[in-house]
Formats: sequence, C-alpha cells, structure tokens
Amino acid sequence: MSMERSLQEVMVREPYAAQYADPIAFHQGDIVQVQRADAEFVEWLWCRGPDGKEGWVHRSFLSESSGHATAISDYSARELTVSVGERGWIIQALNGWALVELEGSRVGWVPEGVLQTSNI
Repeated sequence: MSMERSLQEVMVREPYAAQYADPIAFHQGDIVQVQRADAEFVEWLWCRGPDGKEGWVHRSFLSESSGHATAISDYSARELTVSVGERGWIIQALNGWALVELEGSRVGWVPEGVLQTSNI
C-alpha cells in the first residue's frame, strides 16, 4: 500500500456506528438535487442522487449549494462503524467529518471528534 506521507495517522478514541446503511453516492457530472443544509454543519447538504438515494454531501463536491447541482467529483457518503483502538489515516477532513482509511482498507466517513492523532 503506498500511502502519501501527507496523510495524517489517527487512532479511534470513541466508538461510532454508521447512521445510513445505503447512502448517496455519485460520479462527477451527475445531477444532484440539493434539499437542505445541516443545522450544525452548514457546509453539509442533504441531497438526492440520480438513483434516488439520499444523504449528506459536503458543499465542495457540488457546483451549487441549492436546487439542482452538478457533481464536480466522485463521492460516496459511506460512513464507517468504528471501535476504540482502530488505526488508520485521514484522507480528507471537512467541517467536522473525516474521510478515513483504516487498517484493512476500510474507507469511509466518521465524525472528527471520535479520532485522535496517533503517536506511532
């Protein structure tokens, strides 16, 4: 596995259970319907994808923050269920959420608050 050295190594300090079993996912160029912004994390928007699946999408993945938006990159809202002590790397951190790759090649989103910088 070739990890870029810029990825931040982390460890899970609190358990987290994924909230959505079948989340929104789309490809660059897809049309996405933006429905509302999150009250706490305003850069996260509740959206409906081209296949009818719904979920949270960060504003940075979309051309618009309301109405019909075009996806500017591929995206999946897949969350991970994590346990204390799991280790991995932050791929991207956006407004309170982190896209992580954990050992064993599991990739998905978790709240940043359940992670701590690892001192390995």
